[in-house]
Amino acid sequence: MRRFAVFLLLALLLFTIESLFLPRYYQETPTAYGFFSDDGSSVSVFVPTARRVTISVVTENQDRYEIEVFDGVRNRFITNLTAMGNMYRELELPDSGTYYFVYRGNGTARIAVGTLAMYQSREVLKIEYLVGGTVAFVLAALVWVGVRQ
Repeated sequence: MRRFAVFLLLALLLFTIESLFLPRYYQETPTAYGFFSDDGSSVSVFVPTARRVTISVVTENQDRYEIEVFDGVRNRFITNLTAMGNMYRELELPDSGTYYFVYRGNGTARIAVGTLAMYQSREVLKIEYLVGGTVAFVLAALVWVGVRQ
């Protein structure tokens, strides 16, 4: 029974350590493309981890417009980007979930959302550190008891 417990705790510890390095192996590819047809139209994108993104908007006219970014998980707007003509901005998406890019303007526009960097959100890191630290402590205690016998 003790060997099984040690094996299980060691597997959990290795899983926790591996998950900390996993986002580094994802390719940084564009996240989404979309088309705004009129005022109030939106494009949604799902992100599995927190990330820093670029937002590129190409419009057919030089009128003033806004892109509002809505966080579907927290149910609130996180930013309002205002521009005239084409726009290129960088933005922080703080957590995993669905984000909506809402167009407020006249005419049509195209949007591309690309990933600059990915990382785990604070909530995920807190859970991983708590689980990893607890598993490491219990594993060390079991190994210490086994060595002393």
